[in-house]
Parts: sequence; C-alpha cells; structure tokens
Amino acid sequence: MSNATVSPLNSGDTAWVTVSSVLVFIQIPALAFFYSGLVETKNALSVLLSVMLCASVVVFQWIFIGYTLSFSDSTESVFIGNFAYVALRDSMTTENALAPTIPNALLAMYQMMFACITPGLFIGAVAGRLRMLPMMIFVLIWTTIVYDPIAYWNWSAHGWLHSLSCMDYAGGSVVHVSSGVTGLVLAIMLGKRVDYGTRTYQPHNPTFVYLGTALIWFGWNGFNGGSALASNERAVAAAFSTNIAAALGGLTFMAMDSLVNKKKFSALSYCNGVIVGLVAITPGSGFVQPVMGIVFGVLPAIACFYAMKFMHYLKIDDCLEVSACHGVGGAFGMILTGLLAQYEITRLNAGEGAPAGWIDGNWIQMPVQLAGIFSVVVWTAAWTAIIVYLMNLVPGLRLRCDVESELAGLDVSEVGEVAYPYAHVLDSECIEVGSKSAPVRIGGLPESVHGSQSTISGGIA
Repeated sequence: MSNATVSPLNSGDTAWVTVSSVLVFIQIPALAFFYSGLVETKNALSVLLSVMLCASVVVFQWIFIGYTLSFSDSTESVFIGNFAYVALRDSMTTENALAPTIPNALLAMYQMMFACITPGLFIGAVAGRLRMLPMMIFVLIWTTIVYDPIAYWNWSAHGWLHSLSCMDYAGGSVVHVSSGVTGLVLAIMLGKRVDYGTRTYQPHNPTFVYLGTALIWFGWNGFNGGSALASNERAVAAAFSTNIAAALGGLTFMAMDSLVNKKKFSALSYCNGVIVGLVAITPGSGFVQPVMGIVFGVLPAIACFYAMKFMHYLKIDDCLEVSACHGVGGAFGMILTGLLAQYEITRLNAGEGAPAGWIDGNWIQMPVQLAGIFSVVVWTAAWTAIIVYLMNLVPGLRLRCDVESELAGLDVSEVGEVAYPYAHVLDSECIEVGSKSAPVRIGGLPESVHGSQSTISGGIA
C-alpha cells in the first residue's frame, strides 16, 4: 500500500499509541530497578546505568537507520528494509502502510521503545562482568545486525516470516527469544564470574525487584495492548490476556518454588513468575481469547522454573536467568500461540486473511511457529558469537572486565560512583537488636534468613 492510498489519521488511535509508547518507556527504568535489586550492592548502580545506556544507544541507532531497516514499506525485500526513512525522513508527513491511522513518526517512536528495552534484557545475563564502553558498541552493532532484520522478518508486510503468517504479535521471538539467546551466548563466551560456585549470591534489594516488577507489569499493557497500533477490540483482547497471564504466572512460579524447594512464599519467585507470564503471552496476546491467558501464565511458569534448574545443572552462569526466562518463555509462548490462536480474535480489525492455530484446525501453523523460533535462534546465536569474538580481538574493546574490577564491583571500577556511599561504614559491623547483636551484610540479607538460596531467582536450585 502506498502512502497516497492509506486511510486518514485517527485521533483515538494516535492518542492510544502515544500513551502506549510512554507505557513501554516506563518498562526501561523499571527493568533497571528489577535487575539492580537482584545483583549485589557493588554492582547496583552500574546495572541501573547500563540499562539506560543501552536504551540511549538504541535511540541514536534507531532514528538514523534502525527504523528504516525494520519498517520500510516501500521495498519488496523479504529480508531487510531500505533507506526510505533514514534519519526519519518524511516521517511527520507520511503514514506507514503497517499503521495507516497514525503518523509514521509515532510508529517509529513506539517501535523504538521495543528496540530500546531488548538489549537491556540480555545484559542481565552478564551483570557485574560487562565493561561499559564495549557494551555500548556491542549494543549498537547487535541492534543493527540482529534486531533490525528479525523485526523486519516478522512485522514488515514483505518480511519472509510475516509472509508465512508466523504469529508473533508483540515480540515473543523478536524481543524475548533474541534477548534470551543473546544472554546465553554472552554468558558462555564471557565465562563465569570468578567466584562462581564458591559462594552464595544474594539479591541486595528485593524491594527494588518488587517495584520493578510492578512497573514492568503496568507498562506491558502498552507493550501488548499498543501493538494493535490502534484503539480497537484487538487492543482490549491483548491487554486483558496480558494481565491474566501475569497474575497466573506469578502464582504458579511461587507455588512451584514453595512446593518443590520446600520454601515459604517467596516475593522474588512471585516476581519471576509475573515476568515469565508477561513474556509468554507477548506473541499470542492479540491472537488468543483473553481467558487463554491462564494457560500462558501457568504452563510457561512451570517450563521456565525447570529451565532455570537445567541451566544451573549445566553450570552456565547466566546470573539473572535471562535465557531461561526470556528465551524459553518467549519460545514457549510462540508454541502456545500456534496451538491456541483463534479466528474469532485474529480476524478482529484484520479481515479474512488472518491465520489461526491448531484449536481452529489450522494444522500448518505449528510448523510455521517452529520455523520462526528456529530462524531467530540461529540468526541471533551466530551473529552474537561473531560480534563478541571480533570485538574481543580489538584492543580496548574486550567485553569482559578484569578480575580486579569484577571483585571490586563495576560501580567503582566502571562508573566511579556507588549506589550506597554509606555502605563501607556499616559493612562488617553489628546493629544492636534488643540485648543481642545481629550481624548485617551490606549487599545481602541477614545471615539468619539466607537459607540455602543459591541464585537470584528465588533459590530454585
């Protein structure tokens, strides 16, 4: 569809997608707080900064070449966009064929938020051992070579996965499988933390985790609800199923942790489950009945729970469980979408050509979904490994920090500032509680409540 034949702008659609853009932005600092709370005190500020730096680098990349490579509507290529919208050219005076009722610039801004949060997700796999400047260069290259083509394959009208009717409504593969695979490759290629396996790592601030989770959940209403790119029935279905999946994911993961590991109800486990539910419903939120959010919350939570255990068994030091949560959760959500998508929802505001899943007798959909997952995994893993390998050959661009910097913490060694300037005063001291003294560990929980927790994900190992 050419720009001369698109529908006129709709003020309601424009307002909703503008609000959704802001909602997705909120998820970026929310993710920073979520991750910061999970790491130790010595890396708290560097993690907060890293997530925002990733977003800022992507903003620069997106406005110049990212948007045009991902969402050009004037090319017949099945693989990548052209340069029609380079530097946002004509974006204020045109509409994209993908979203004809909103300004082209608004589509660019909305999709920019997705691109911004994606690298913020995968740096959690190597939090505490990833240097700042090389990280930013890596994100710039990775977004251009990995993220932009994958976005085009799935969401552009001419992308080859879109032409196959691969169903990824809001980024199950584009955002979550790609970030999960990248996190796994980074964790393997950068190597384990120097003291991995010799001591217990504790989240330094569970309250940050809870706050981050609540804001991520809030923002996900725009992440999925806004992906209708209009204010319509599909936006309602997507937002409703999102909230159901999040609630059931949190309850299921917390219950699994309590039953399997004989623990009390863990706030960290609940927060983990909420994120898993949100990740899993993302590809199917605009294709399934809202009540199916129950399935997208329960089954992926169980799958990701055991995926985390499997990662620990393999002794892969993905320190914030990115590959198990986002990689496995996103892929599981893609599979469930192939099973449970229904014409009654997929044809909302879309017409007769929309696909459905096995539940409506469309048997080809599952192989298509698997092809989508496989292609994203292979493309992401191969290019991530190549980028890391080549960067490590360039003097000054080695991604992993040295041992001394890692042990001191990246707050000091990379940022030169600390999250808690008073911590060194209290460290190794005691706080009087009544007539007894209770040892306090800055950067962890009181020794009396540590238990046998071995990971930041609520101690599921």
